[in-house]
Amino acid sequence: MVMCLWNRFHPKRKKKPPRRAADAACCPPRERFCFGVARRQKTPAGSAQALRWASISKASWFRMKPVPWQKCIIPPRDPSIFAYSFFVYSLLPVRDAARPRSSHPGESMTADAPDESAARRRGARPKLLATTNRDIARLAQVSVVTVSRYFNSPELVSEGVRERLREVIAQTGYVPSQVARRLASSKSGVVGAVMQNIGSPTFARVVQGITEVVDRQGLQLLLASSDYLQHAEARAIRTFLGWHPSALILTRGDHAPDIEALLRGTRVPVVEAWDLADDRPFHQVGFRQQDAGALVARHFLEQGVRCARYVLPASIQDSRATRRGEGFVSAMQAAGAVAACVRAAEADDFAAGEAAIAAFAAEAPGARPRALAFANDNMAMAALLRAPAYGVQVPRDCGVAGYGDALVAPMLSPALTTVRPDPYAIGAAAAHAALRLMQGGAEAGAAAVRQEVPCALVARESSAMTA
Repeated sequence: MVMCLWNRFHPKRKKKPPRRAADAACCPPRERFCFGVARRQKTPAGSAQALRWASISKASWFRMKPVPWQKCIIPPRDPSIFAYSFFVYSLLPVRDAARPRSSHPGESMTADAPDESAARRRGARPKLLATTNRDIARLAQVSVVTVSRYFNSPELVSEGVRERLREVIAQTGYVPSQVARRLASSKSGVVGAVMQNIGSPTFARVVQGITEVVDRQGLQLLLASSDYLQHAEARAIRTFLGWHPSALILTRGDHAPDIEALLRGTRVPVVEAWDLADDRPFHQVGFRQQDAGALVARHFLEQGVRCARYVLPASIQDSRATRRGEGFVSAMQAAGAVAACVRAAEADDFAAGEAAIAAFAAEAPGARPRALAFANDNMAMAALLRAPAYGVQVPRDCGVAGYGDALVAPMLSPALTTVRPDPYAIGAAAAHAALRLMQGGAEAGAAAVRQEVPCALVARESSAMTA
């Protein structure tokens, strides 16, 4: 096709080379030539003509006209190219009315809306038509190195050059390639975060805290949700490590054994948010789950409760809820009271909350616990809302407390007593810890730092009981 184009349009051709069958098959009539740049250059052997097709069309059935190469966005850069033989042919947005429409099903024949599927079939490469950093350098009359320095280290570029580059970038709409920047630098500019439940308002606040910190540093956040499953977290961590992130922020402390070994061996900074544990090798931000459970236990003890029950969610993968239940039972038993943990059978938290209050109502009055503590606010709110249907009055018959301080918790009747963590502060603190590690704030072999962000008990009417 290229040889056919050369021999049809080149003004100084001397003889027509033999027409190959392949050229005849791929070369369309004159009105159907594709957009491109035909260049004659010396081959490595210094022999005859060697033609190169610089770009590929997205459509056919167009007339063409020669234009000066200075008006082309692809100027000649190869010193071996003969200037006199450099020609550019641009598309005219006019369809040849004498030609019939294409027989290919679904192929668009309009000039202003070429068929994208046809472009893919012909191997179109739109990236050759996009503005590159070389184009920015040429238009701003600076070097390519200066353009890269403008994006990576703008403080090293003078104000006049920065202003000129800003104007050129605004006019061209240039967007730097993050892939190229990642290949040219050891810094990916990406922070990966794995949340246990992205649909939870609590973890949404964690994400907000992380995002606001990393955005100010010009970093991007990659986010994944594990849904409290170890294998889902493992898949997300492996995927993130394949991107060579600048740091990882995880909201789970009990990883799968192979992931634990992988994280211990990686050079990527790792921060575990939400939990504090003594035996972890990574930086941690959060609070002890046992302490959160003990807060509720001490509150019930102050209300005169001597028998209580802690309701866990159905998923055994939610190890945090299990540890809160352990802290609740330990604090109650340490005070001489009776307490036990039960696990819900229903996977849905709201159904589990209703089942818990129904089971409470079915027990004999003398065998009932005096208070119910739930592992999260969803279960506690469901128990509050369904209690009247089972003849249970809260808090007269049973005190109720949750965990998480949902937005509607104070709007219920009675208002829900709960434990309020500070997820936004945890997310922001975890992001700051990751930044310190990225900037070399921790030496190899240094002890992991544990930063506590305490939670607080919010006492409301649902636990206002009398002995």
